[in-house]
Amino acid sequence: MNEKVKVTVGLLALMLLLGVADATFLEGAPEKAEIAQADPVVAQPTQPNLPPPPNGGVRKATGPDILQTLVSNQFTFNDTREKFILAPVLRDSSDSLEAKALLIDGDRAGAIGWVSSPNVKKHYLVLKEALHSAFTPEVKDLLDETQRRENHPTRNLLTFLDTGILPERVVFVRVRERLYEFHIVEGSSEAIFNLIEDLTE
Repeated sequence: MNEKVKVTVGLLALMLLLGVADATFLEGAPEKAEIAQADPVVAQPTQPNLPPPPNGGVRKATGPDILQTLVSNQFTFNDTREKFILAPVLRDSSDSLEAKALLIDGDRAGAIGWVSSPNVKKHYLVLKEALHSAFTPEVKDLLDETQRRENHPTRNLLTFLDTGILPERVVFVRVRERLYEFHIVEGSSEAIFNLIEDLTE
């Protein structure tokens, strides 16, 4: 009987360690460098008339209103049908991708795609696995890190330039229950990284 108890306790301890390792992989350990150095203007989240969460629980913060934050950062936007790397990742999921072309003074500055879902951590892991096998010899400026920031939510950031996949710099950010994909036209990096700061407050 003692042997069975020892085996059971050992298995439970192993499962707990694996769960902690997985959480550490996504939530990170040491703090990394910030994306932008300037203090961003924070767009306040708007959540009008949200129904109460089931079973009397506490509703999770979803983050700022995305379209309002685009406007407050001087972007205009249009619907777009351009290729997003997240689209095939979500193909077998009930979650859907929303996407907009980003314009500054009428010129295209890039694009934003996002999914809001409790499943974004899983989508992010699938995305990373797919990308690491899809990178071409053209890939450069690859950065993959978890950023823990004082008084701000943890975010996962993955960015690269690989013209064999897309002609523009791509940035993925996972924060709270949102996963973003940004495409950045050359010369628009500062404006879009400032937008990323505001969206991940």
